[in-house]
Amino acid sequence: MIDLIPAGLVHADLLGGMHRICFAEPWNPKSMAEVLALAGTEGLIAVDGKSLAPATEPPGPAGLILWRRIFDEAEILTIAVLPPWRRRGVGARLLDAAMENAARAGALTMFLEAAADNEAALALYESRKFNRVGLRKGYYGAIDGVTMSCRLDETSVSS
Repeated sequence: MIDLIPAGLVHADLLGGMHRICFAEPWNPKSMAEVLALAGTEGLIAVDGKSLAPATEPPGPAGLILWRRIFDEAEILTIAVLPPWRRRGVGARLLDAAMENAARAGALTMFLEAAADNEAALALYESRKFNRVGLRKGYYGAIDGVTMSCRLDETSVSS
């Protein structure tokens, strides 16, 4: 069972470590703390203690998401799912929760960016009604960045 807990400054080391596992150019703990300290920034950590960990161990992390809301717009800053948890619904659960929280806080539109070669991420975002609105050539080195947006006031995330 996956639970979502709010991410705070106290989690900067954990978030940086998770990011390092998931990305070639990760954010370090200091970067995580700086982002979390920005006005309008929120985050969630997906944790599980039953499926992979023995009952005697504390819940372990499965994924994270950070987003920022400014007025009626929100942006996913980063989303990551640790390898053992990929393709098990963790990313969808994190994204849905971020969309719901941002909408509840007054955001009408949410933006994000993904590497053009990250087919799993693009499929997830498109399943949540994100539309491709731009392309940033070479944004991730040799890989283009796909910019996407979704109208939160027109989208039901419980699909």
